[in-house]
This record gives sequence, C-alpha cells and structure tokens, in this order.
Amino acid sequence: MPAFQVHGAVAARLGLDRIQSFCDLMGNPERQIPCIHVAGTNGKGSVCAMLALAYEYAGFRCGLYMSPHLEHVRERIRINREMIPEPDFLRFFQLYASDISSSDLSYYEITTAAAFWWFNEAKADIVVLETGLGGRLDATNIVKPEISVITSIAHDHQHFLGHTITEIAGEKGGIIKEKRPVVLGNMPDAAEKKLLQIAGEHHSGVIKARTLQPRYRTSGPVNNSRSGFEIVNQSQRKFMESDLKAPVHRWNVAAAWLTVSALQPRFVVSEAQFSKAIANVGRSGLLPGRFEKLVPGLEWFFDGAHNPEAVRALIKSIDRQDWNDEPVIVLCIMKDKAQKKMLEPFSVFKKNYYYALATERAADITQIAAYLSDVKELPAGEAEILRFFKELTKQVVIFTGSFYFYSVVKRWISQIIKAG
Repeated sequence: MPAFQVHGAVAARLGLDRIQSFCDLMGNPERQIPCIHVAGTNGKGSVCAMLALAYEYAGFRCGLYMSPHLEHVRERIRINREMIPEPDFLRFFQLYASDISSSDLSYYEITTAAAFWWFNEAKADIVVLETGLGGRLDATNIVKPEISVITSIAHDHQHFLGHTITEIAGEKGGIIKEKRPVVLGNMPDAAEKKLLQIAGEHHSGVIKARTLQPRYRTSGPVNNSRSGFEIVNQSQRKFMESDLKAPVHRWNVAAAWLTVSALQPRFVVSEAQFSKAIANVGRSGLLPGRFEKLVPGLEWFFDGAHNPEAVRALIKSIDRQDWNDEPVIVLCIMKDKAQKKMLEPFSVFKKNYYYALATERAADITQIAAYLSDVKELPAGEAEILRFFKELTKQVVIFTGSFYFYSVVKRWISQIIKAG
C-alpha cells in the first residue's frame, strides 16, 4: 500500500517539481479548465462541497477534488457528485504506468495528477480543488485559479507549516496568485495581516467573509424548527435553510457565497440555486464525517474533529442539540494529536471512551488519559465492541478524533445492522 495512504501527513513530501513534471508529460491538463483553489486549517472541505453543489445546481459540470478519502480512493475525484468511474481510473494507470513508476510521485501526487487528467478528459466546466496540506507546496498548487479561498488559519501540522499563526498563514497564502482575487474566511488578526500582505504583493483583490456578518440560527416551533444561516446580501439579511447543524459553517457559507458572487457573470449561479445547495449539502454525500448522522433512526454521529479548533466547533454543535441525555463520546486519536488542547475539552462529558486504531500512528490509552483522566478503553476484540454498541442504540453516540476512524465505525455499524 502506498506510503501516504498508510501514514498520512507523516509521509507527505511537499514540493511542486515532481507533480509539475508529470503534468507537463500529460500535456498540462491542469491548465485546461477554470478552477477555484481552496485552502485552510478547517472548513475547506465544507466550502468545496458547497461550491461544487451550487455549480451543479446551476447546470455546470463541476469537478471536485478533495482528500483524504474515507472508504474508497475514488471519493477524492468527482464530477457532479459522481466518483471517477473505475474504468476511467484504471485507464489513467494503464496510460501512465511506466511514467508513474519512474516519476517517484507520492500517493497524494498520483491522485492529484489523476484528478487533473480526468477533469480534462471528462470535459468539466469548472473545478473546485481542495489543498491537502498547507498550500504553497501542495501538489494542487500548480494551477492558476480564477479565485483562491482561504477558509481559516489555526495551529495544525506545525512540523510542516510552522509554529506560529503567521508562519502557517504564509504557507496557506501560497495559493494566492498574481492578479487573481482571494476570499478570506474567519481567522486571527495576525493571519489576516499576513494574507493581506501576500495579496498585496500579488496585486490580488481581497474579499472578506466578515463583511457578510454571517449567523447561524433556528426559527419556528420547537417540534418543527428550521435551522440555517443568515448573511447580509445587498444590505438585506438573507436566511438560507440548511441541513448542516454546526454553527461554524456560517463562515463557510459566507466564503462560498462571496466566491460564487466574484465569478459572476462568467459562471452564473442564482441566489435560489445557491440556497438549494446550502439546504442540501449535508445530505449530498460530499461531506461524509462532518457531524454526519450515521444511521437512520439512531442518534449516532461521526465528526472528524482532528485539531483543537475543530474540537471546539464540535462541542459547540453538541451544545446546541436538543438531546435529553448527555452523549457518549468515542475518541480515536493519532499520536501527534494527543495533546492537552485537543483532549481536555472533552472533559465536560461524563462518558468518554477510547479506541486505538491498529497502526503505529495511533495514540494509546495512556497518552489519552494524561489529559482526559476519566476516559475508558473500549472492550478488546471486535465481538465485544459490537456487543458494547448494541447496548447504546437508545443513546446519542459521537465518534470523533480522526477521519481514519470513519471506515472502522462504518464497518461496526454494518455488522450491527446485519446481526439485527
């Protein structure tokens, strides 16, 4: 199995020379289709999904490249929600097998190249690209986008991106291109200052999500309430109902709307089409693992909150739910994330459990207990784990901590359902 798939960011090899040389060999498909380039510590996947769905509803063939995948690698590469077909994916490798072998591309670089190739082959009208790690040296950064979007800046992957907010902002800001506008989401002042500097150096116009004063709110009677997001649009407050329940998405909605607005009239998306996208993005299948309800009829959710900022957003989302009982939290954390800022916020809950993935990168229970003293380990053995969760079908359960945990949880649920 390729190194990046097994080891994640630990195996990342940043730099543009390899991917650029390979795309040159393919005839530079990355230059053939207009694109939107999205970076950020948190929120970039959500913004990408919102944009892709909005352009689909507006009648465009919209390509979408996101990572990591949760169950199948083809999830990373889509047009109008449909994954790259297996025959096309295979054809890419048949065409370029010897070149891939000699190019020393990483797993991530190979999937990025495959995405560029297929979007061109399948004649996408516009493409939304999510960066993988950082921005400046990410494999996606060989494009010249119509517009760049930087959703948020927080501490994450400091061993690659820098130890200060300013340093991290400098890496994310590497996607800002000469005379191409950039949308900025909600972020610390130090990060915004750095990005404004980079934008100025590139003569790039800056559009700030803060100008829309976004809000998350609910309305209507308790038993039939509507939740969604408000933005200021042409001096009027516009409410868009949504199936997303996390208040932090207000900034993602604002960033997506400003991006769509900036690309008018070349890529026309009406307000109604955008609102439809926001209303349906949660159930679209483009955002698995983001406070996703896993089983119809059960209050079981998965949220890939894998850094402190995402954990805080998750806990705010939980606080806003109208649940009678406190949720059961099931954590799965990688060693590099077993930190006080990451784990201590879960101490507000009384029922915390931990599961260690069968990988060297996974933290063990002692590392978790150092910051979450009342945490309990899940039973040993799959049969015991399944029996444990069968007893929780009447309770709220939140699985969280790492996207690598997603496929394991889905397997457990599949077996529980199969067993009846």
